[in-house]
Amino acid sequence: AGDVVRAHLGGVGTAMKWRFAGKFLISFAILMVLWGQSDFGTHYRSAALAVVGFLSPLVNGWQLEYDQPGAIAAVLFRSGRSELPMLLQLPALSMGLVPFVSLILATPGQGAKRTAINVVLGSWLYFLVHVMVVLAYPLIMDRPNTVKDTLGVFTGLMAFVVAPLGLWFVLTYPALRSLWQLGPEQ
Repeated sequence: AGDVVRAHLGGVGTAMKWRFAGKFLISFAILMVLWGQSDFGTHYRSAALAVVGFLSPLVNGWQLEYDQPGAIAAVLFRSGRSELPMLLQLPALSMGLVPFVSLILATPGQGAKRTAINVVLGSWLYFLVHVMVVLAYPLIMDRPNTVKDTLGVFTGLMAFVVAPLGLWFVLTYPALRSLWQLGPEQ
């Protein structure tokens, strides 16, 4: 009887993996088209720069200037006589929402309401992570040294690679917990 149960559960697990992969790939493809057609990256950049522009003088003491004619860069931090062009490409970084949202949409066992909440909340948290990275940018990039370079690489890795996966895991943990049977046996 144990072999029959294990064989049945193995089949269910395989089917669930294929459904997850299929939902992920379909939602990824649809979201990529929507991302490209909607010019989402440009709007994401504008929103992030508006928030950073407001907070930057308070948080790091640098003024943020962007999209000004004749400027040395499209985005520029200014503090006194110091100028620091920002090299981060926020429209491209916004594309990270596509696999992130696709992971949430593909995660089984959440229900429609919980999935919608996770998508909205996760997208806002993802946006806030990028705002924090841009706010830290002048502190890390002004007068670089080995420590700041290391901090910059670590910050980028955390914000643009680990954060989306971490957010997905945290937001969908209740569903993943039962799927993966995490926790004490009952």
